[in-house]
Amino acid sequence: MTLNGLEEHHQILNSLYVQACSDLLAAYGLTVHIREHRDDRGGPHMAVYMSILGAAGEGLRLSSTLKIDRDLVLNTHPLHSPEVLQDDLEDWCRELNNQLVGRVKNKLLGYGVEVTAGLPLLISGTDVVRLPEADSEVHAYCVESAHGQIALTLTTLIAPEVEFHESEPPMDGEMNGEAVMAEGMIALF
Repeated sequence: MTLNGLEEHHQILNSLYVQACSDLLAAYGLTVHIREHRDDRGGPHMAVYMSILGAAGEGLRLSSTLKIDRDLVLNTHPLHSPEVLQDDLEDWCRELNNQLVGRVKNKLLGYGVEVTAGLPLLISGTDVVRLPEADSEVHAYCVESAHGQIALTLTTLIAPEVEFHESEPPMDGEMNGEAVMAEGMIALF
């Protein structure tokens, strides 16, 4: 049985999402195991941060939900200190999802698909669960590390006319006539 175009596009997008997550966490020194799962509720009364970030392009909409244990947010925070302020932890959780979606966005460019990301939202508390959007395909993943868990949910809606075409990477750091920085580089204006 072969996949139809829409199923194949969802499969590609999910694969890019998992790879982007693995790359992101590896950049922070975490060795992780990512597996797909159905339930992201976590343990009862677990203190978590949940960041939600959407991105959209012509005929494509995606939403990334990153639900992360407080201890893991602390462990990945650049200050590496248990004395990080609450506001800084919340900002860092949003930033992790922002980096994740940014990596997916960059990977989609290799398929000729451009999306624009919004701003990440944050919800914190215990027993936090996000309900999926109607008519969207939902894939949930569990990331396990020595420092805690992350529950990831990718919600996608792809119009039938959208085409993913694997393309050659731009030459000499250019895309559409504009200079493109390597991933992880910082631009100072």
